[in-house]
Amino acid sequence: MLTLTSVKLGLRDLLDKRRPDLVLSKAGTYYEPQLEEQLAAIETLPPALTGGAPHAATLDALNDTHDGFGAAIYFTTEVYLRLPDANPQTVAAAERIRAAFIPQMADLGASYAVQAERAIERKPLLVSMKADLERFPLADGGTLLDTAKGFLEAGEQIHLTLSDRADVPKAARKQAAQLRSSAVGVLGRLRDDLVREIKKNPALPRDLEAKVFGYLDTLEEMQPSGKAPPPGGPSGG
Repeated sequence: MLTLTSVKLGLRDLLDKRRPDLVLSKAGTYYEPQLEEQLAAIETLPPALTGGAPHAATLDALNDTHDGFGAAIYFTTEVYLRLPDANPQTVAAAERIRAAFIPQMADLGASYAVQAERAIERKPLLVSMKADLERFPLADGGTLLDTAKGFLEAGEQIHLTLSDRADVPKAARKQAAQLRSSAVGVLGRLRDDLVREIKKNPALPRDLEAKVFGYLDTLEEMQPSGKAPPPGGPSGG
């Protein structure tokens, strides 16, 4: 379940901080050169593939932020459109905001590309509709102007993330997927052999497996349950 980024971090940790524990066993000594080769190969990949969260996860998070701000604008204006004795000028401002930023909730289901395009096109509205947006205060401070800024900024970040993903060649994504699979395979074989060796050799620390794989296990536990990692690590989105 490890992403390519996690594999890279885990290998670095294993061959640095945990190397003394690794080479206590015959299995660790045998697999040490293979692990070094795997890490070296992964580090030749473009940074976009191994340097951070997967593009898919980043896009999901940005989409959640975008939709949260968008829904807040929609439902805040909805209050005044439904309130029987609302000030007509406030109602008119709510109608303008609704028409300009989120005419209907279904708009939040648009593709990432459409959301990004709309955000870029609507950015000038933060200036032209500033007075309307500031008319609606929020309970914890700020106004709908702040909400609209967050809404459009999230959409613009979606655009930038899509652009970053496009910069990664398909061949590199395929190579990343292969390297991830290969590294996970070596780690799996190391673990199996290490467990067998610990059982046969009472001189080895009983907690050696945990010492060698502790960081990798922590990284795997942090992987969202039920979600397989993108095959090419960060480029998988």
